Amino acid sequence: MKSPTGLMFAAAALGLITVSCGSGDETTSVGADAMVEIPEEEVFDVHPESVGLTQAPTPVQAVMPDMNARRGRILFALKGCVICHQVNGIGGRAAPDLTAFKAAEAINPLVFSSRMWRGASAMTQLQSIELGYTIELDAQDIADLAAFAASPDEQALFTLAAVGQEMQTWFLDDRFWITGNWEEYAKRGSKIPKMDEGVEQ
Repeated sequence: MKSPTGLMFAAAALGLITVSCGSGDETTSVGADAMVEIPEEEVFDVHPESVGLTQAPTPVQAVMPDMNARRGRILFALKGCVICHQVNGIGGRAAPDLTAFKAAEAINPLVFSSRMWRGASAMTQLQSIELGYTIELDAQDIADLAAFAASPDEQALFTLAAVGQEMQTWFLDDRFWITGNWEEYAKRGSKIPKMDEGVEQ
């Protein structure tokens, strides 16, 4: 007699199968030599992790936001990116220059996002010291900033007047992203002074 894992399609103790035929009492006996073995994987539950290794994954659809370089230009100043990044000769130099010298054939906001991720530690540290908080960006914001960073035409419209007098005093010219020297910069304080305290020059 086979062990239970042998999975013989039979009543092994009886050596036959009784099959009901129609509505009558006739039966047909099947001998042991006609028994069929069923593979274990067709009887027992298969673990999901093993199925994942043998079957193609279910397709996942990607949703890409529409990219608006004009809105990105506004966000570049509004969100304070210009404090550390320079575009068209305007802005700080604490972070890499984002000036686009030629138009990109195609823009992938995920590539732009990955570049931001690589510099995330330095960016959030700068933002916390300079602004007193970290900038929040959603997927649409990142897509629009990516479009602005890749558009020479839109960058040509970016002027110092768009930044505002107060924010201009917070441009950072020390290239911390190159030197890694944060000691002197940290002395500026951990946040922008309140309006009634004035702006430290």
